[in-house]
Amino acid sequence: MGPRGRPRRIRSRPRTIGEYFAAEQPLLVPLPEEPFETGRLSTPRVDRYSQICVRMNRYSVPVRLIGRTVRVMLHASELVVYDGREEVARHERLIARGATRLELDHYLKALIRKPGALPGATALDQARAAGRFTPIHAPGGKPL
Repeated sequence: MGPRGRPRRIRSRPRTIGEYFAAEQPLLVPLPEEPFETGRLSTPRVDRYSQICVRMNRYSVPVRLIGRTVRVMLHASELVVYDGREEVARHERLIARGATRLELDHYLKALIRKPGALPGATALDQARAAGRFTPIHAPGGKPL
């Protein structure tokens, strides 16, 4: 209905909107039962730095995946990484080309073996900048 209680018409068309819809409704198909995937799928290989390259940007994945091929679903605002059916990483999508997003948790197994590498780690710098690593997280509660 229009603002004055009358059936709405588009300009000078012979029928109302409701009449046009009634003619088209039997021709419409039902919505699909399964959701439609809107992301873009790729299968990059994890490099020796535990990173993958997607659309000219680098993202970290757990170190246990070094040398393996993973599945990546790239969405408008995020990137999801799968090893088989298991989700292993989720990152906010980088827009600028040549950027890197590293998650400190992905490197913990490597850093346990090489604790001296932690103070200079790029992943640590990014975690600090995002406010996810504070002095309380450091060994003995002392800043690195």
